[in-house]
Amino acid sequence: MKASVKHTFIIILLLLSATLKAQKTAINFIENDYKSALEQSKVSKKTIFVMVYATWCTHCNKMKSTVLKDPAVITFFNDNFINVMMDQETQTGKDFMKKFNVKSFPTFLFLDQKETHLYSTGGEFTTPEFLAEAQKALNPNTQLPYLERKFNEDIKNPENCLLYLNALRKSVDSDKSDDITAKYLATQSKDQLITPINWKIVAFGVNDLNSKGFETIINNQSDFAKVASPKRVEAKIVSVVKRTLTQNMNYLDSINYSKNRILAKNIIIAKVDSLVFKYDLQMYEATKSWKKYQQTTLESVQKWAWNDYSTINGISKIYIEHINDKENLKSAISWAKRSIEINNSAESTLLLARLYNKINDKKNAVENARKAKSIIIAMGWNTKEIDQFYADLGIK
Repeated sequence: MKASVKHTFIIILLLLSATLKAQKTAINFIENDYKSALEQSKVSKKTIFVMVYATWCTHCNKMKSTVLKDPAVITFFNDNFINVMMDQETQTGKDFMKKFNVKSFPTFLFLDQKETHLYSTGGEFTTPEFLAEAQKALNPNTQLPYLERKFNEDIKNPENCLLYLNALRKSVDSDKSDDITAKYLATQSKDQLITPINWKIVAFGVNDLNSKGFETIINNQSDFAKVASPKRVEAKIVSVVKRTLTQNMNYLDSINYSKNRILAKNIIIAKVDSLVFKYDLQMYEATKSWKKYQQTTLESVQKWAWNDYSTINGISKIYIEHINDKENLKSAISWAKRSIEINNSAESTLLLARLYNKINDKKNAVENARKAKSIIIAMGWNTKEIDQFYADLGIK
């Protein structure tokens, strides 16, 4: 009996030893149970660290397989945080994302026991970078509540504003940046506005096409170019337009997209107009607005896609599938010919053949189909698609 007890005790010690050893080689993550972490934090007073990830996210998977397995990171996080791994595909993950405004992956969020948002960031880091971010999350002077308080105590102070914006722009609360920037800019007279630090403030803080900050950039482009550079000012404008239209596109918000594209077109910058053209194609295809798609392409292909065979080929496919107006199809034929001039590929040639077939020009359809098949055979590619088109045309 005593031997049996002794044997059992040894087994328990071995298991405990193995468990402790395992804990030293991995971060002690609580899986998808934020409530449990919150309760533990209330007792231990430790900060909660939450990684929100997606299984398909390459940056998430790389962080999990490299940085989060680094011994220095393991020790630091086990010593200083209650750690949670949150899968965005679970209901718990979805609820957490909604509560804390998480929109991208991976997101790294630091909270106190009262669920105050102390710090957050996202993306892929090296080990030193990630440890530096974690240290900022623990430092009261670099936490968001402190930076917010310092800003509100002296709104016209540019250094305080810049520090707050720099922390906000990489956080889950980055949407607040435009309002913070607007509050600060309201304290600046025309004579005070154009300075290097104020350029940094609008560069960091302006993200919305409809914001006061963006209006300030547009109204003072040439002046800001003197303290930054024309390229930087233009790049910022293009970035804001892209961010705003991307958000509209992601939510298929056609109403706000229509409003924002008008604002963007009024800026009169070639890169912006080119960007709007490409977003127009995406939005009108996604919403099946084929009349608007035709109008946009008829007006803009030669201006914004004339040297881009990939975009032209994409437009050709849409015309083949969804457009029936014969005159407009003839315009698409001219674009397809241009695509062949740029890149004499089997794809471009077959698309031209299909466009001819759609307007019942069998002679040119057959001629270009044969050219396409010759390229395909020469390249040693699968002929299944062209063989089917041959059958549709009734040729051998």
